[in-house]
Amino acid sequence: MWESILAASIVMLTFVVATLAIWYVVGIRGLKRRREHFVRLHAELAPGQTVTFGNGIYGTTVAVYEDTADIQVKSGAVLTVSRYAISAIVRKEKQHAQHRVDAH
Repeated sequence: MWESILAASIVMLTFVVATLAIWYVVGIRGLKRRREHFVRLHAELAPGQTVTFGNGIYGTTVAVYEDTADIQVKSGAVLTVSRYAISAIVRKEKQHAQHRVDAH
């Protein structure tokens, strides 16, 4: 009886360790991809680009500083934001598609 309980415990522990190892590997890979995205984003960030924030606000960069950026939004207001608040640079193809959707 004890042998079957011990065997079941070892099998269960093996499954738990294997699941944690897979979860760790997948998580590290996703983290690496996100880190590379933001390193590339901050290297490419320059005045005149259309950018978006995580909450969906779009704007155009007016000036880029070491830790902040000035972003002009559609109303004409210029916001000073942390560079790390910018989630993506909107490429020209996406920008034109967005304007076509707004026009309808």
